[in-house]
Amino acid sequence: MKKIIFIFFACGLATLTYSQQIVVQSVKQVNGPEMKTKFYPQFTPDGTSLLLTSENYQGLDSYDLATKELKTLTSDPGAGYQPVVSADSKTICFRKNSFVDNRKFTSFYSLDVETKQATQLTQPERGAALKRPQNLLRSGSAPVMTVYIENQKIVLEKSGKKTVLTPNGKDQSYIWPQISPDQKKLTYTVAGKGTFVCDISGKNVVSLGKLGAPQWLNNNWVIGMDDRDDGHILLSSDIIAVSVNGKVRQNLTQTSDRIEMYPAASPAGDKIVFNTDKGDLYMMEISFK
Repeated sequence: MKKIIFIFFACGLATLTYSQQIVVQSVKQVNGPEMKTKFYPQFTPDGTSLLLTSENYQGLDSYDLATKELKTLTSDPGAGYQPVVSADSKTICFRKNSFVDNRKFTSFYSLDVETKQATQLTQPERGAALKRPQNLLRSGSAPVMTVYIENQKIVLEKSGKKTVLTPNGKDQSYIWPQISPDQKKLTYTVAGKGTFVCDISGKNVVSLGKLGAPQWLNNNWVIGMDDRDDGHILLSSDIIAVSVNGKVRQNLTQTSDRIEMYPAASPAGDKIVFNTDKGDLYMMEISFK
């Protein structure tokens, strides 16, 4: 009898977890007329600032959410493409693109946020643009796990050891890999197939459906965009949240006058920032019920 009660209780917890809903409390524009268009926002780990860039990833800016002050950190080309911030939010690792004979080379730099002093970490090389260089940030702690795309496959790297993952098969093309906050799962997109979640080992694949530029909201939810086009022109896009088991899907915006794209979650998981196709920034306050 005790075993039956335990099983019922466990099943009840599972149902409760995955029947949870996200409540949108407010959506407010962040940048006014005084700020130029900005794209691909992300929170710093301390939750106090946003990192912003241009539509083509030229330069990197910091926007203080309390003071509303915008600072230019660097104007280097490519610097705004997936910069990595140290846990204390004091150091940023960014890339700098250069071209020689129409061939792109990428080098990585470490930037002290307070002094804006940049230090070159790697020499320019080909094929480095898609890496997310967490392991280049040395903080005295154990090396973190990082994931990136190499030869259209997912590469998981820790302590210099690389593991190639192909959860949906070796013949697929993978993009947008992200590690969950607890480092137990991955989310990623397969070109033409949709977005998925799997264990950190590449097993137990779950489909999340169409979800562009996926990001972890917390360990139980993934957010992204549902963008639609006619093959040439972007027609619409909404911010979508999907439970990690793929059973709950919520449209968090559902607007007809805005095209919302590239969401990012705050460290506390209570805010989502995103940009529109016009470069306007919006902050969404959320809760759970």
